[in-house]
Amino acid sequence: MGDEKIYMIPVNDAFSVDCECAFCYLENNFEKQCLEIVLGESVMEVDSRVETNKKGFCPRHFHMLLEQKNKLPYGLMLETHIYEIKTNFERILSSHFMSLNTQKREGFLSRFLNNKALRENLLNDLLAFFKTINSQCVICERINARMKNYFDVFFFMWKTKKDFQQKVLNSKGFCLYHFYDLLKISQNHLHSTDLDQFVEKICKIELDAISQIYKNICEFNKQFDYRNANNIPAHEVRNSLINATEKLGKYK
Repeated sequence: MGDEKIYMIPVNDAFSVDCECAFCYLENNFEKQCLEIVLGESVMEVDSRVETNKKGFCPRHFHMLLEQKNKLPYGLMLETHIYEIKTNFERILSSHFMSLNTQKREGFLSRFLNNKALRENLLNDLLAFFKTINSQCVICERINARMKNYFDVFFFMWKTKKDFQQKVLNSKGFCLYHFYDLLKISQNHLHSTDLDQFVEKICKIELDAISQIYKNICEFNKQFDYRNANNIPAHEVRNSLINATEKLGKYK
């Protein structure tokens, strides 16, 4: 690929790796980069901290950040993110309980407990607030944006680079999660005969990969039969549980 552009390199390289899904390989590598960036100099950048304070991370990425060696940047982010949560939580409660003057406030609790509309308004505000917190993740958003870019590059190269297309067809296919994405996104990039041919080719390599994994799993299970106690299973059979798990889908 002599005319390969710099933005094509990661995608092209990923399909040279012996793995169950090149898109998982790309995603995992970029996720590691995101963890390093979040705990790196961006901790002291105002725009970055405003974003992490407001959005935070999903449970997966909170735990992945916790597992990193550099604890102070994570501690600093947690300090300001939890302060943001606490402040907004207090604001919601205050808007329902504390906005009345002292005389009215004394009888508010009893009226609140007996007023369905007041209870529902508070509950709706709390649900909306915590739903927003639980549905945002700085790292997930960055990964999703980058993966969209990788898929765009994939289809550009599929249409314009015959050697890349052959490299894809010689691969082990994709995990089921990214295979779904690939089929769905293909409709935006390919049309008519090109789309039909793509789906046919991509489904063939995916079915071949799944069939091979199935055979390897069957052989793996047979190793537990006492009659096969002295057998030395092939490498792909020994790794069949790992490969099958990776093929079924990325860890979320």
